[in-house]
Amino acid sequence: MFLFSVGRNSSILAVAIHLVAEYCHALAGERPFLRRIRSTVAPFSLPWYENGLKFDCTGCGKCCKVDGDVWLAPEEVDNIMTHLGYCDRGESSIDDFRMKYVKAEVSPSDGDNCQSWLCLKRKEGACIFLDPLGKCGIYDARPIQCSTYPFWPSILENQEAWKEESVLPDSVDVREGTNDRHWSPDLGGCEGIIIEKAIESEIGLDNGNPIHRDDLVDLLDEGVESSIVARQEIISKMRAAKKHWKRFPVKEIKESTWYL
Repeated sequence: MFLFSVGRNSSILAVAIHLVAEYCHALAGERPFLRRIRSTVAPFSLPWYENGLKFDCTGCGKCCKVDGDVWLAPEEVDNIMTHLGYCDRGESSIDDFRMKYVKAEVSPSDGDNCQSWLCLKRKEGACIFLDPLGKCGIYDARPIQCSTYPFWPSILENQEAWKEESVLPDSVDVREGTNDRHWSPDLGGCEGIIIEKAIESEIGLDNGNPIHRDDLVDLLDEGVESSIVARQEIISKMRAAKKHWKRFPVKEIKESTWYL
């Protein structure tokens, strides 16, 4: 048995007792023990999104219309070509793919075009693969840049950056004197960060009736909840986006026109 003196060691005793209690709770099937230890011993080390983030894609397709580039890594080119039905990787197939969908290319110094990064074309102010219904034509093979949004490192840097990425649907009024805004091609933004399909269905946004921001808060208070993306999934997507961006070989482009 250990005896603790009063004073400095009293705080150690308090933490030890608390950790024992947390361990008992963990055994009872509550929050994972390691996470409870982290929140007790080193709360300053926790990400600001430790408890997850409210997000549910609304399917608006606006993230495919932002002014910006989508760069494909070599393996993503292969995946998309397979998805589109290119049966071989012969020179004619690759040339056809480039002619239809690619506007720029970064090739390795050894000249191996199979290891090139390709930048997708845009069509009528949107990604070349956005179909007339506003849906992704290669959704099952979409690149990492798309599948990890909005969980990019730049957006998860802090809570303020996350809030800045959120936008109101066009049918929702922007209240004067607030930082609320609608999506735009130059600034982008994500509707799913603050409003999800459950609310959209509840208030009938698709019928064109405007609704005030305060009404959305009331609906949330009444129990219309958004989907919670868990911390583990957030970190997984953020790391995938960061790794993808760091692999891109042209530093000048990463520092000026393309970042995640």
